[in-house]
This record gives sequence, structure tokens and C-alpha cells, in this order.
Amino acid sequence: MINKVNLSQTHALMEEIMNNGGEVIFTIMGNSMLPMLHHKRDRVCIKRSEKQILKKYDIPLFIRPDGKFVLHRIVKVNSDGYVIIGDNQAIKEHFVQHSQVVGVVKGFWRNEKYYSCDNLYYRIYVRIWSITYPFRFCVYKFKSLCKRFRAWRMK
Repeated sequence: MINKVNLSQTHALMEEIMNNGGEVIFTIMGNSMLPMLHHKRDRVCIKRSEKQILKKYDIPLFIRPDGKFVLHRIVKVNSDGYVIIGDNQAIKEHFVQHSQVVGVVKGFWRNEKYYSCDNLYYRIYVRIWSITYPFRFCVYKFKSLCKRFRAWRMK
């Protein structure tokens, strides 16, 4: 039997495990990291970052001020924090502080096959996906406008 727990309930335990050199594995929830990570299917391995400052393309697990746990990609490192966005998102999140970071993705499982974030193919995917952001942003905005237009016409 598999017990389901909320990440916020296990935050202290996660911190203790990672502070002692361990890793935490869990199934992701949500579609913000599509197409890389799929809702309730793929698992991620989170570890404590050895670096004081994470780098571009790292995927931190961080806590928003409202207490929500989020797993998104760093697209820019500034002196005042990280700029972070999900692979399937259009809006960037600015000013994420390193103090909000719980850990960083070391790798993930898709269909029971493990992919390391150090893998060459993964690193190529990340760069291509990041380069296409402006195009994807325009597509997301266009889709949003089409939905609003259809809703307006239905009135």
C-alpha cells in the first residue's frame, strides 16, 4: 500500500534527509513542467545543492511565500534572486531567493527509465527548450486570446 503525503507535511523530514547527504524521490503533481515531466507519472530525485548559488537551467524545488512547493527551471540568475519558469508556462517568476530553495533536481524517471540532469541529451533539450521560449510565449498568448474571443462570441 502506498501512503500519500503532502510535501508541506514532510518538509522538515526532507530537510533532515538532504542535510545528511540523502536524496528525496517523489512523483510530481501538475503540468507546469510538460513536456519533460508528466503529472502523476514521472518521478524526480531531489538533493541538496552543494553550491551556494544555483546556475541557469537548474530545476530547484522551492517554497513560495504562500507555502506552496514549486518545481520550475531557472532561466536567469540575478544578484537579487532567480528568474524561474515552468517548461509549460508563459509567465516568469522573478525574485525567487536562494533561501526559498529546498533542493535541486538531480534526475528524473520517465516510464521507469532514469535520466540524469548531467546527461548530454537532457542538456541539449534544456537549451533548445529555453531558446524557443519567446516563440512559445507568443503561442500561449495567442491561444489565450482565441479562448477569450470564443467565450465572447458565445455570449
